[in-house]
Amino acid sequence: MSRRVLLVDSDVDALGALASALRARGLTVNNANGAFEAVEQAFKRRPDVVLAARAVDEDSALADAFAAVHDLADTPILFLVDGDEGDDGELGPDDVLRSDVDHIVSRITEASPRGSRPTAPQEIRGDLQQVPLVDLLQLLAMNRRSGVLGITTPAGAGELRISAGEVIDAVYRRLEGEKALYRLLGERDGHFAFSPGEPTSARRIMAPTSRLLMEALRQVDEVQRRRAEIAPSGEAFLVTEPSSDDLDLSPLHGHEPFGASPISVQGAEADDAGVPDVTSALLPTGVARGSMPPPPTLRAAESAALTLESLRYPTAPPPASIGEPTERAIVAEKITALLQMPHNLDELLDEIGGPDLLILEVLMELTAAGKVRRISLADLTTPFAPAEHFPVLRSLVTRLARPGFAPPPHLVIAASARRMITLSHAVRRIADAVVPAEAPPNAPLPRPLGVIRLGDNVELALVGLPTDETFAPTWPLALHGAAAVVRLGDAGKEALAAHCDALELLLLDAEAMMGPLDLASPGQITLLVRTALEAAAGV
Repeated sequence: MSRRVLLVDSDVDALGALASALRARGLTVNNANGAFEAVEQAFKRRPDVVLAARAVDEDSALADAFAAVHDLADTPILFLVDGDEGDDGELGPDDVLRSDVDHIVSRITEASPRGSRPTAPQEIRGDLQQVPLVDLLQLLAMNRRSGVLGITTPAGAGELRISAGEVIDAVYRRLEGEKALYRLLGERDGHFAFSPGEPTSARRIMAPTSRLLMEALRQVDEVQRRRAEIAPSGEAFLVTEPSSDDLDLSPLHGHEPFGASPISVQGAEADDAGVPDVTSALLPTGVARGSMPPPPTLRAAESAALTLESLRYPTAPPPASIGEPTERAIVAEKITALLQMPHNLDELLDEIGGPDLLILEVLMELTAAGKVRRISLADLTTPFAPAEHFPVLRSLVTRLARPGFAPPPHLVIAASARRMITLSHAVRRIADAVVPAEAPPNAPLPRPLGVIRLGDNVELALVGLPTDETFAPTWPLALHGAAAVVRLGDAGKEALAAHCDALELLLLDAEAMMGPLDLASPGQITLLVRTALEAAAGV
């Protein structure tokens, strides 16, 4: 193997002559004319030996410069001395006579090639299509490498923190721990870069990497198969609208979930909003019961899910177990809470903790049991009306302005507190609607649903009226100045009719005008509002 030599000398003629002699003997020679350039060249070329004129090392400048660079500190340095400097016969251990080329070559040959000496670990880069992540982790485990493996995929960036070949932590987009590791192991397209060094993050993955890789190989393909089966065209999902306002969220009622016993919510108590509390029915015997009505927002849904987990696991939760009845019930509770508004699969899998395979299995059960339904992408958003209808609609809305009330005119939609949640999310998916940025009140109070913009500065406001009779004194806040009131089902019953009579407001029955309604469909909501406009304007 040819030795690589860095020749350092400020005497250009002497440097050239010696360089030619060394090259003639098969050595690879690079030149530098001072200590600073020598360090720069050494860092790039990584020579086996540095051969420097003694004058360059005045006051140990060259030796100190190499010692200050960690990667170069172990590079042997030989010093060239002229014949008159060595006449006394006392050469230092690192000195060689410039004129004795054979002795110089012999000393250089004695030095070990740099490739055989330990070198500073370097960053490793590659492509996941050429080196799958599973193979890369197995290689790092066999060599007991430590460092951070950064991964960039079309869906986002992530990191695996590795200590002595074991994955101790993982992050991917908003995911952490084992869930992030499994998700990354399912990625087939992207780039990676491994930076060696002991990671400083706390350990969040306790299981051996070998076991995690085996489980990932089982789960990844199964997750892909189930994703393609349940949402082949990227459909979204939503809790099924029941025939009555008594919401039954029992996720597996009357259904055998992969060998587990069916879970029922018979006897579940209802909360103040008329929503039965299914927590006690979903938890095993002996576990404390908590109040968990389906929350109207994602943040509330996550908080409720965490509350349920804290009831089940007062200290630390046990490792995830696919098919464990209690864990399946917890996941089902989270799914039904989140799906009060539409979510696609990626959103569900990211929002809910636990293995993706478990979430998909429970979602399939809920869908098969009729608790959750699919929504096609075409139904997720809709315009308020075809463009050619807007002039007529503007004319109708203009007729509805009430003297003494500031524009825009508003249409009140009355529904139960639970159905109001579904209705408000449907309004958000009307393309011409501007919805309020603030979260709706937790209490069943009148609330703005959105403003429909019809062009030419003509707008129609939609106001939601939850018909909890406990809050009936607040109804006039929404009813005064309304163009009309649309009632969904028997919401409010006699109390709402009495308020409308007292204020001389037109009360319309939605089902009588439209037949059965799907409140989750923005298309049906737009048709309901247009029909109500015509009735209120006397068309």
